[in-house]
Amino acid sequence: MPRILIVDDAPSILLMLSKLLTEEGHAVATAKNGEEAVKLLQTESFDLMISDLNMRPVNGADLLRKTRKSYPKMGVIMLTAYESMYTAEQAAENGAFAYIVKPFKTAKLLETVHRGLAYYV
Repeated sequence: MPRILIVDDAPSILLMLSKLLTEEGHAVATAKNGEEAVKLLQTESFDLMISDLNMRPVNGADLLRKTRKSYPKMGVIMLTAYESMYTAEQAAENGAFAYIVKPFKTAKLLETVHRGLAYYV
């Protein structure tokens, strides 16, 4: 069963994505910020991470850079409501598998998750 880490500082997004991906048959863990995600990654392994971009104290861009170095075989999907702050091109250069702008369509997110898992697992 694929393991997915969801990182977002919005509790409603964590709950919605967790429920959606669990219903799809994935094992899901959540972190409310990048710092919490880094701690989880030190003790658990994941096939895919879905991370918000705009978080504190460790933002999604920093989290992406850290995870690509330490976990190169884990796919990363970036989510953001602020497309102008961090472009899809920058996300790709830093190793993101995909970049999705909020609000997103559930079908698009699921398709991206399935593609990411097929690529990395």
